[in-house]
Amino acid sequence: MESATSSKRQRVVQRAARDTEDEEEEKMFDVRSVNKDLDIDSKIAALKVSLSVVCLLSRTGGKNLCRCSGTVVECERKQESGGGGGGGEFVATILTSANLLRFPSYSRYTFLAPDITVEVYLSKGKPLKGQVLGYDFHYNLAIIQITTDYPLPTAILTDIDVSMPLTPTPLLTDSKPFGLRPHTVDSSLFKLRGGDKVIALARTLTCQCLLVESGTLSIYKSSGLHCQELLYTSCKTTQVYIGGPLINCDGEVIGIVFHYDGYAAFLPINIASRCLQLLKRDRGVCHPWLGMTLTNSYAAKASVLEEIIQKFPHISNGIIVKDVMKGSPAAHAGIVSKDIIVECDGEVVKCSLEFCRKVWNRASQSVEVVVMRPSSSKPVKLTMVVDELKPASYNCWPVPADKEYAAVIWRSIDLAAQRATTWLDT
Repeated sequence: MESATSSKRQRVVQRAARDTEDEEEEKMFDVRSVNKDLDIDSKIAALKVSLSVVCLLSRTGGKNLCRCSGTVVECERKQESGGGGGGGEFVATILTSANLLRFPSYSRYTFLAPDITVEVYLSKGKPLKGQVLGYDFHYNLAIIQITTDYPLPTAILTDIDVSMPLTPTPLLTDSKPFGLRPHTVDSSLFKLRGGDKVIALARTLTCQCLLVESGTLSIYKSSGLHCQELLYTSCKTTQVYIGGPLINCDGEVIGIVFHYDGYAAFLPINIASRCLQLLKRDRGVCHPWLGMTLTNSYAAKASVLEEIIQKFPHISNGIIVKDVMKGSPAAHAGIVSKDIIVECDGEVVKCSLEFCRKVWNRASQSVEVVVMRPSSSKPVKLTMVVDELKPASYNCWPVPADKEYAAVIWRSIDLAAQRATTWLDT
């Protein structure tokens, strides 16, 4: 009898804990008031991709670890070993944040949580079991696969071009010894400028509700997140947006959302989609390392830009070297702080995203760069040997909401215990 009472008490406590946690989630993520002031254009754009937005919940040792959002980016019919159809089953690939798999830690080091299980929540229906296909802790990305008996809509991924020329057109001509010539516009890229509208999406766990938050691209905003490749928006987000898509007004995914201090930073899809393909093919990503901190020229302060234009009136694009680490490949090559990298292997460098693409697969190889240096009136040509980043130096990805979410869980447990005790006593 005592054992039965104890078992009953345990079941009641667990059920009350789930109910209370659901209530706390609504308060924490402000589900009830979401979208109330959203403009119609943002709603239309969100609906184009909404069915590809999912919520994910991970557990370790049977306990909740992390909840976040993700995007269905691929869906194919399942193939059996004999090459035939898989009984009408489909395999969908979801791009999300590696926070889903990370063991909670506020140190710089990142560990994979043990005994991880993942549940995936679509716009409706019961949760599906997710399989971890790959992850990258440096860029904080993970790939999860699910099997369904029907095809899922997939989002359109569109690379972005965030280069913003300092001058309308390059001013040097071919008669000069060095000049930046107009680059060919790649029509496949979505041009994104400071102040342009962007939209962050997420999905909640309890009611599988779609969350939408619009904002603008911010050139000058920064955060405590270490990843240099991140861009920033004015979208006010919460923890549940982490791993979800950032879209443009055409409903195309242009980035993966990360949350910091109430706003959404995002990793450009240029990098995320590259990681996706490498994780699927190689189960890992090679990270080039040069040992310098870069900033896009257009993101510099007006006073710095004025100084650059006065010194080099012909410069239209480029990236500014902020810091150089002692003993790094950049230092060995002779690059110094305030250098402006304008070419890489004979091609114009328009922004840090493009520079990243040029050196991505060049580990242990040399690259030729041209820099403009305040102390020199002529361009300086240098050679760097690209190194590979070691895991101990991966980007640090603190999750501001971790402590808050932990508090929610503990409040849930306390309230559940109180409710269970009251129910049993009556």
